Amino acid sequence: MRYMKKSYKAPWRVGLTICIIVGVLVSNMIFSFAQNDSLSKNSVQVLVDGSVLEGVLNASGQTMVSAKAIGKVLGRDVTWDAASNTVKIASRLDTIIERGYIRVGTAGDYKPFTYLNPETNEFEGYDIDAAKMLAEELGVKVEFIKTTWPTLMEDLLADKFDIAMGGISRRMSRQIQANFSQPYIEYGKSPLIRIEDKEKYKSLEDIDQSHVHIGVNPGGTNEAFVKDNIKNAQVTVVQNNLDIPIKVAEGEVDVMITDSIEALFYAKYDDRLYAALSDNPFTKNQMGYLFHRGDSIFADAINFWMDQMKLTGEFEKLSKKWVQ
Repeated sequence: MRYMKKSYKAPWRVGLTICIIVGVLVSNMIFSFAQNDSLSKNSVQVLVDGSVLEGVLNASGQTMVSAKAIGKVLGRDVTWDAASNTVKIASRLDTIIERGYIRVGTAGDYKPFTYLNPETNEFEGYDIDAAKMLAEELGVKVEFIKTTWPTLMEDLLADKFDIAMGGISRRMSRQIQANFSQPYIEYGKSPLIRIEDKEKYKSLEDIDQSHVHIGVNPGGTNEAFVKDNIKNAQVTVVQNNLDIPIKVAEGEVDVMITDSIEALFYAKYDDRLYAALSDNPFTKNQMGYLFHRGDSIFADAINFWMDQMKLTGEFEKLSKKWVQ
């Protein structure tokens, strides 16, 4: 009969094996910690508004996205600080001051806030004056960039201008993509009609009839209101907002749905027109200035300037000049 020989290892051999395994593991951990510590000391930090931009470095300390690309998307200057081994992405405020001018996007077709005067080829209006005052406070010049209501957000996100000004309604759909300043004026949607029809149109129900013809400009809150609330009346989209009051006065359309401030403005200068329901508009809204997201320094500067405008009565002066 043959017997199987048992496998036997001396206790000291088992102990030695365990010590070797533990030693290797500890060595790897020490090396890993040392490597990470070295990376943390040598890695390039990316600062935006003075804060470290997280999530842009990989395990080797390399940027996953070009800092210049980040700056381009944000519309900001990118600089390298060799002393601190840091890439700095400046606030738009710093970029504007360094550049020497602020780019203001405006539609130029919405009196009394923004109007491109064809005789002078110059912008004028409440918010045009406000933009000039903002530039003066910043110590820079102002450059007005023509935009349209349908392309307002697209042009802003494409960095065609630093800020949009000119009777822009504060809406969540816009806030989701960009950033609004605090409000500076309140208004509501109301109809501009012919003065002989002032007893005919006293409510939204009076207007929303199949025989009524409404004119509205595209791409803004006026068209949005009409789409949401007008179900029976005939609606014509007029590309140039400045043409609609004329069409109402001359009988081509019966009603212009617009902001109460604009309705009052046109009724003041054309005795054929009447701003109906201006004391009791269909909605309550606010206007603000629109700019890029992700720049708290620039946003704080704009809101600080607006606080000062309110405190010193400058907004009130603009209202007396252009609105009242």
